[in-house]
Amino acid sequence: MMRDFHLVRLDYHRLMSEFHEVREDYHRLMNEFHEVRQDYHRLMSEFHEVRGLMSEFHEVREDYHTPMSEFHEVRLDYHRL
Repeated sequence: MMRDFHLVRLDYHRLMSEFHEVREDYHRLMNEFHEVRQDYHRLMSEFHEVRGLMSEFHEVREDYHTPMSEFHEVRLDYHRL
């Protein structure tokens, strides 16, 4: 009877030790997950900033090309005269 008790107690301690290892792994992985999630949100924020800048670039480029095409038309008219 006493032998069974000691075997059960050894199993209990072994299982508790494994449980603590698994729990430590869980916490480590959750910390890594939170770091990755923060990196993801930071990169998405930077992506949206860049996308906004690209939108502004396209507007400025259009503002440049419209007067340039008008200038070329006027220049062609001038040379025809």
